Amino acid sequence: MKKELPIYRRMYVDLKKGIDNGKYKTGDLLPSENELCEAYSTTRLTVRLALKELKMRGYITSQHGRGSFVQEPKKSLGILSIGGVSAALGHKNLFTEIIRKPKAGQWDNDFFYELSAEEKKAGAISFIRVRYVDQIPIVYEETFMANLHISNFTRLNLENTSLFNTLHNKYQIEVKSGEQKIWAVSSDKELSKYLKIKQNSPVVHMKRKLTTSAPGLNIYSSLYCNTEEFYLHDYF
Repeated sequence: MKKELPIYRRMYVDLKKGIDNGKYKTGDLLPSENELCEAYSTTRLTVRLALKELKMRGYITSQHGRGSFVQEPKKSLGILSIGGVSAALGHKNLFTEIIRKPKAGQWDNDFFYELSAEEKKAGAISFIRVRYVDQIPIVYEETFMANLHISNFTRLNLENTSLFNTLHNKYQIEVKSGEQKIWAVSSDKELSKYLKIKQNSPVVHMKRKLTTSAPGLNIYSSLYCNTEEFYLHDYF
């Protein structure tokens, strides 16, 4: 037997559907709290829960004394997924700009994850990319890997190419598991330039460690995400 949705959730789904199908257009005023209370035979608290969720997801904005207005919703970015940025973004209009081509070198002494003796001995391959969606710079990403099992990697062109697909197709290496740390920071001058945002704007900073099927080979990433036009999401 299918479980019935809570009233606030049913109200959220109904209003979101009305926005998605054009019943409520950008700039339109949604029914008032009193009208929604009457329509769903519920309380103001329940109505406000539904409106709060719509607001959190970027569908509406509230104006004190006037009500809730429909706004152009942000698009979602699923970059929290272990599937990689290219797969997670999933947009046809995804473009990758190479800021620094892959190069071999040594690990920084204060690298942001603890490294194994094998990784330290092998040295690092690193590169920097910026990901664009619909011509908007969304993700600034620094990537690091031990120089193990990936011969001639520095000769590869990673522009508009998925790193995970490259590892799979060229080296038969798969990503197996991972961990990530996430917090909010203010953008510095360089980051603001690449993401085309004002300096000191809030951005999401994520540090990731992904293990692979190749012994000793992990993928480390430091990502900065501009969420002015998009929000982050994932399923769990």
